[in-house]
Amino acid sequence: MRVIRKLALIFLIISNNNLHAQDAVGLLSDVKAKLQKVKEYVGEGNLVTDVSFINIPDSKVKVYFRQPDQFRIIKADGISILPKGGMSVSLNSLLSGKDFVAVAGGYTTYNKKKMAVVKLLPVAENSDVVLTTLVVDESTALVHKTTTTTKDNGTYETFLEYGRYVSWGLPDRVLFVFNTNAYKLPKAVTMEYEGSKKAAAKKPAGDGKGRVSVTYDRYLINKGLPKGIF
Repeated sequence: MRVIRKLALIFLIISNNNLHAQDAVGLLSDVKAKLQKVKEYVGEGNLVTDVSFINIPDSKVKVYFRQPDQFRIIKADGISILPKGGMSVSLNSLLSGKDFVAVAGGYTTYNKKKMAVVKLLPVAENSDVVLTTLVVDESTALVHKTTTTTKDNGTYETFLEYGRYVSWGLPDRVLFVFNTNAYKLPKAVTMEYEGSKKAAAKKPAGDGKGRVSVTYDRYLINKGLPKGIF
């Protein structure tokens, strides 16, 4: 009888783990389904950069996106100011790939609300991403926070706030936070400002983090994009 009970307990644990895995996959599918309604968009808004080693004034920007992962931010003067890859503030870009496994991570309280935690584990051994954790509102299939740990660029977080475009899964504001001592900014980006801007005033050490935010005034969704924008 003891053996039977132990086997039954093991079977129950395995079944629960499988159920959690299915829940994570199902929730991620709901998130993707909402995002995939947006084939492309142009977002107009204001970008604020608080990074000790870059002197970029607050500026109006246009953000361009096309499925599955084309993404670009352009200032009013025509300069692209964010690097490709890790610093992308597009949730669509993050979830467009299929080279990860979704695992349930339980629940957490975020903004005074119970939300699900989904962990994305990369399949490829040579992936720069070690782990991505999503905080998701199950009732709306909206991601409110992401935390990504990488091999080369440390850990960075993205915070998303929703409002007028919630039905499309598009945020009104995105805040990207990263450790300045770990993030490797591509040389091409820093060179755009060498000699053209005064050196940034020396800032206090603070928490050692850089912050980049985009607050959107409006989106043009599925209306077409200019040729050659990417």
